[in-house]
Amino acid sequence: MRALSILCSLTLFISCSKERMAGEFDEAQQLSQDFNPTTTPVHVLSNNLDINECFYENNFVKLIAYDPLIKSYCWFKCYDGEQDELISEDSVLIVSQDGEYKLTAKYSTPQFGEFDTTVYINLNYCPTMVEVPSSFIPSYDGQFDTWFPFFIGVSDFYVRISYGNSNVIFESTSENTVFNGEFNGEKLPSGSYLYYISGTYRTGYIFEKQGVLELVR
Repeated sequence: MRALSILCSLTLFISCSKERMAGEFDEAQQLSQDFNPTTTPVHVLSNNLDINECFYENNFVKLIAYDPLIKSYCWFKCYDGEQDELISEDSVLIVSQDGEYKLTAKYSTPQFGEFDTTVYINLNYCPTMVEVPSSFIPSYDGQFDTWFPFFIGVSDFYVRISYGNSNVIFESTSENTVFNGEFNGEKLPSGSYLYYISGTYRTGYIFEKQGVLELVR
């Protein structure tokens, strides 16, 4: 499931909260058993400009700098206020930590002879987030007519809404299937409903959230 990056708008009728709610689990402690790290390739010398790239924590970035005209490569890890650390002299560097890296390459060309080039690569962790609207108004006017969490950097999820302790009225594993305030074709009354959300971030960390949403008519 490809997560969509959606901006969360705070209004009089709908609000989003990142605060831990009663029953919310610690999502930063456990990796999914099905998690398989991915590797993002980045061609460092494709435009000869410094690079800013984000990738998801617990995954890898493959920095590729191969060029037949380069006779030597030096990859460095950069630290504030400290000397840069030489970490590789290969044409390709695979890393899993964020931070600043530097490539110094020495060219040897028939036209210009030997010369050096330096590229700085700044790697950051991409954000992951689940924003949960606290209420919605299914008045069929095109505004806030449906309820659904906002997912950023999520690979898969499950959403359930229930009334009381056991009456499940909505389930979804797709952002195309959202809650419209109806059950079996009948409009549900105003009131408090329980939501439960679980899934996996693209970092491999699992998350579970539960709380109360308000349906307002």
